[in-house]
Amino acid sequence: MTEQIQPSETSPKSPEKPNKKHWVRKAVCIGSAVILVPVLGVAGALSFDAGQKSLIQLVDKMLDSFSVEQVEGGLQNGLVLKNVRYQTAGIETHIAQARLQLDFGCLFSREVCLRDFTLNKPTIAINTALLPPSAPDNSKSGSMKRISLPISINAENLVMQDLSVNIDQTSITLGNFKSAVSLNNEKGLTIAPTEINDISVIAKKLSEVKSEPKAEQPNKPVDWAAIEQSLTPAFLGNVSEIILPFDLHIPEISGKNWQYQAVNEKGETLQSVEMSSLIAQADTVDNQLQLQKLAVESSLGNLSSQGKLQLDGDMPLDLTLKSHLEPLKSDGKEILPASDVDLTLSGSLKKSTALSLKTKGVLDAELNGNVQLAQDKMPLNLTLNVAKGQYTFVNTMTPLKINDVTLKLTGDLLNYHAELKGDVAGMNYIPASQVELNADGKLYEVTVNKLGIDSLDGKSEFVGNANWKNGANWDIQADLEKMNIAFFVPVMPATLSGKLHSRGFAGSQGWQVEVPVADLNGMLSAKPISLKGSATLNQNVLLTVPDLQIKYGENYLKASGVLDDHSDFALDINAPNLRGLWSDLKGRVKGRVAISGQITTPNLDLDLTSSNLHLQGFQLAKASIKGHINNASLSSGKLNIKAEQLHYGGNIKLHLLDLDLSGDEQNHKLILKSQGEPVAANLQINGHFDRTLEQWKGTISQVKFETPIGDVKSNQAIAVSYDNKQTQANIASHCWQNTDVELCFPQAFNAGKQGNIPFQFKRVNLDLVNKLIEQNSLKGNLQVQGNVAWFTDKPFQFTANVDGNHLAFSQKLDYRTFKLYIPKLTLNADIQNNNLVLKTDINVHNQGRIVGDIHLNDLAKNRQLGGTLAIERLNLSIANQLLTSGESVNGEVVSKLSFGGNLEKPLLNGDFNIRNIRTKLKSMPVNITDGDIALRFNDNRSTLQGKIKTVDSHLNLTGRANWANIEHWTTELNAQANNFNVDIPSMAKLRFSPNITIKANPKELNLSGTVDIPWARIKIDSLPDTAEPVSEDEVILNGPHKSKEELIKREFAAKTKSGMEIRSDLRINIGKDVSLDAYGLKTNLDGLLSVKQDKGNLGLFGQINLTKGRYASFGQDLLIRKGLISFSGQATQPTLNIEAIRNPETMEDSKITAGVRVIGIADSPEVTIFSEPSKPQDQALSYLLTGRSLESSGEVGSTGSVGAALIGLGISKSGKLVGSIGEVFGIQDLNLGTSGVGDKSKVTVSGNITNRLQIKYGVGLFDGLAEVTLRYRLMPQLYFQSVSSTNQVFDLLYKFEF
Repeated sequence: MTEQIQPSETSPKSPEKPNKKHWVRKAVCIGSAVILVPVLGVAGALSFDAGQKSLIQLVDKMLDSFSVEQVEGGLQNGLVLKNVRYQTAGIETHIAQARLQLDFGCLFSREVCLRDFTLNKPTIAINTALLPPSAPDNSKSGSMKRISLPISINAENLVMQDLSVNIDQTSITLGNFKSAVSLNNEKGLTIAPTEINDISVIAKKLSEVKSEPKAEQPNKPVDWAAIEQSLTPAFLGNVSEIILPFDLHIPEISGKNWQYQAVNEKGETLQSVEMSSLIAQADTVDNQLQLQKLAVESSLGNLSSQGKLQLDGDMPLDLTLKSHLEPLKSDGKEILPASDVDLTLSGSLKKSTALSLKTKGVLDAELNGNVQLAQDKMPLNLTLNVAKGQYTFVNTMTPLKINDVTLKLTGDLLNYHAELKGDVAGMNYIPASQVELNADGKLYEVTVNKLGIDSLDGKSEFVGNANWKNGANWDIQADLEKMNIAFFVPVMPATLSGKLHSRGFAGSQGWQVEVPVADLNGMLSAKPISLKGSATLNQNVLLTVPDLQIKYGENYLKASGVLDDHSDFALDINAPNLRGLWSDLKGRVKGRVAISGQITTPNLDLDLTSSNLHLQGFQLAKASIKGHINNASLSSGKLNIKAEQLHYGGNIKLHLLDLDLSGDEQNHKLILKSQGEPVAANLQINGHFDRTLEQWKGTISQVKFETPIGDVKSNQAIAVSYDNKQTQANIASHCWQNTDVELCFPQAFNAGKQGNIPFQFKRVNLDLVNKLIEQNSLKGNLQVQGNVAWFTDKPFQFTANVDGNHLAFSQKLDYRTFKLYIPKLTLNADIQNNNLVLKTDINVHNQGRIVGDIHLNDLAKNRQLGGTLAIERLNLSIANQLLTSGESVNGEVVSKLSFGGNLEKPLLNGDFNIRNIRTKLKSMPVNITDGDIALRFNDNRSTLQGKIKTVDSHLNLTGRANWANIEHWTTELNAQANNFNVDIPSMAKLRFSPNITIKANPKELNLSGTVDIPWARIKIDSLPDTAEPVSEDEVILNGPHKSKEELIKREFAAKTKSGMEIRSDLRINIGKDVSLDAYGLKTNLDGLLSVKQDKGNLGLFGQINLTKGRYASFGQDLLIRKGLISFSGQATQPTLNIEAIRNPETMEDSKITAGVRVIGIADSPEVTIFSEPSKPQDQALSYLLTGRSLESSGEVGSTGSVGAALIGLGISKSGKLVGSIGEVFGIQDLNLGTSGVGDKSKVTVSGNITNRLQIKYGVGLFDGLAEVTLRYRLMPQLYFQSVSSTNQVFDLLYKFEF
């Protein structure tokens, strides 16, 4: 029992261990389930399309900032997301469509395969002001190491289309991006051929907002020690090699159509840069970086480069870069011309790097040298050679030019030695100079061992040093040798030699400029000139001059003393002959000036005299300034200024000027006396100044001004006071009187920061204007009353009322006089509260009235228009006095207009009418029996209606205008009539039907339309038979050239004076009932012409037909059987096609037709004689001239040469045309003339068949006998001659010369 009981006692404790293990096991299982179930669930979901879609939808529901409109497909076959949106603080993103495709099978080979990643129309908007602050980056950057990837990455298709990014005021768009990338341990990073096209960056620059001015903070001194410390370590430091995380392979990255634009708030382009093409190819293998190709083409220029760099060892380098820079412009002006730049880097980065830089363009230069980037302070050795260079820094100055410049720079970044040689000139103030410099320096100082300048026909040499470590310090000495300063002072061409020494400092501790030595001497205008002395200026003592002497010939100036709070300075001058010192200066000056006491209120002693001074247009016969002024406790003194015969230019001539000032503050007097032209003044001022109150009181009396309009005097002494504290003057009432003008100030007024001045012109005789313009045009008197006031807290005020009675205006025009009588004129102007009211009432010649009430509000800003203008029955007959007897103009102008808008956009409403127009003028082809023109205004638009009537016709006018945009106004006018009769005395009568439209705007004036001429009778009296044109080689003096060539080549104005381009397109239709009778030609005309003008070229196109025409000239009667004149451009060069025949009624044989054909350009037509049926030329010409054959006239056997002469006789009366016809038939020097006297007079035609054979044909004017002469030259002066007429004669002639 005991054994059985014992276990029962322990039975409750024995199960403890199994229970603990159970709970641990259970906890592990639950934890594993919590971790593995979601992971396996997500992995399982990602394995199926439905699961992927569910996960995306779950994320969409859980995140408010993320949304997807549509999900299609899966990752294995392509997951497509549409309208994806994501939003967070400061960032908004939208993607129209995204596609992602993965190949999960690649995971078994430890590779991530991204088959496709495409983004279509992604849009990103970023507001940087709303972005959360970024966390500080406390991580320390370490050296780059090679990376071993646990898995490879392969992205086959990376595409982005139509990307749009907006970052604040910058907009970026990308048209197309396409690439592929692979990354693995064997090959590293390989970027497949990549395209990046159509990138546009538009940056909007906002106007700067004026911020509150910040309190000025003291400038901190430059820490030169820190700068030296930062520049001391080697540039490459302890870099032994450059390790890339993996190799890089870029077969090609290309880009096209890249653009950058900077615009302002209005969208106007401030800067634009375009890059049309970019190609980059690079590779890294075995620690060597190779740039196979870099090519850029842009609007700034083109660039190409290639090279290689070893990333370990001594890092050898070989890089070349070539570029062409296009001209750089700003605001349409070229600021940098086109240039070529070539750069070559070679050597090694760890030892010595050699560089070579060549430029061509603004600077033709070559820089060669080497630098040691791995050494402390970067030792360098550079040489710059400049063949030539030129650049314009300031448009108003000549360009800076440098030539043959050599600069050698050795040392390092902290200590350098420089040697410079070269030529320089330009910038208006730099003469042609040869410069040689030898200097040593540091960051904060330079020591000039020698600076030699060969210039100004001399030499100069400078030595010294300058330091800017603590402010500015300098100590410079200069030696000059025969330096001609005429380049800087052309009116003082002195040649100087000597020494100058300057030293000083400027900084926080104060400033001082010292010239311890100034010893210069030379020649000026063949006289010796010298300057010797010393001077010191500083913040404590303004000027200290121990002794300064300037001598020029026998002239000298001496100065010595101190200018400060206890001044004691004296200046003595004795210049008996100033000729040659400055320009055309002449004369004599002598005297002394002494300054003592405090410089702000000095005591002055003056005693200066001069005589016969002359400088350019200024002349002064005699002058003196003498006086003493004491500014101690009570200002007092005496000053006298006298001048005699002071002339300036041709207008100012003062015979005498005497100004005398005497007294003290309590009681002083100024007397001014002068005589001369154009104005001379005489007055006296007595005054008193109260220093305590800062007030001056006085009177101006005995005032008299001699002016071109006569003497002007005051009617009384004028009391004047001035308060310096209030900055205000008070002037008592007074008047200014003249024979033609009387101006009064009826009450005392104040003038200062604010004031109020009432005024009154009691009388203004318009004869005053006649004196000024030297004409006798105006008569009458005006009265003006007004007030002007200004204030510190509101706009000024102005009021003026002008009244005129019985005013008259007359003006001679040629032999006539235009007179205008104005019985009454009223003009009121009022400016109050920045508003102007202008009222006018003018009675014109008792034949009309003009009444205006115009308002202009807010003068300072908006300038709003308002008011009315009325013209009441203004009769046009006032112009009849300018017309001749029998001429007249009648009608009246009636208008009522109201104004609105503002000056920039005016509005006009109302009517402007010209009624009952009747004219009878000799200069007009029509007499107007009745006419009306009406203009209707409606805000910024207007219309025109008009009708002009004659006895039997009328002309209609319509038009419109618009000025809604005052800078782009438009207007249009149309003139239309039906059979409008025009009578041009002694020339033409015609009826025409015009339909012409004229359109205009600020850029263009356009004329178009049609003109129909159904009926016309044109008759022009023929010129006298003896009239001859001016020879082509003559020029009419004081007149325009009118040669044919100039008329043909003349260009008409392409623009009006206001800049409008002139264009025209006018069609002229000549009807069937138009006849012409001019210069022996009678014919009917019809046709169609087109007149066009564009860019100054006036062209005439179309043709005119001549029908039923007859031409009577040279005693012939010709009928125009065919007539056609064609125009194809120049109006002076038509093409002729005319055929004229002899009147059949005057022909011996009516079956024979003879005529002339004229074909070709009018300037040089081809003229031929023809006959029907066809006959020899001499027979055809005989029929044309006489109506008979040669046989009938008894001239059997006439040769071709005789026929050629007859051609000249029959169709020409100008030597040029006769000669041209002769040349057609091989006859030289064919001419037409007369021979014999009295009854023996003959008309002869002669010409040379060959160089030896001459033929002459003559016909008697009274006996009709014909004569043929043949002359043959046997020797230079021996001739054989045969004369055939009623008798046959043979002669042998010898020519004698005396």
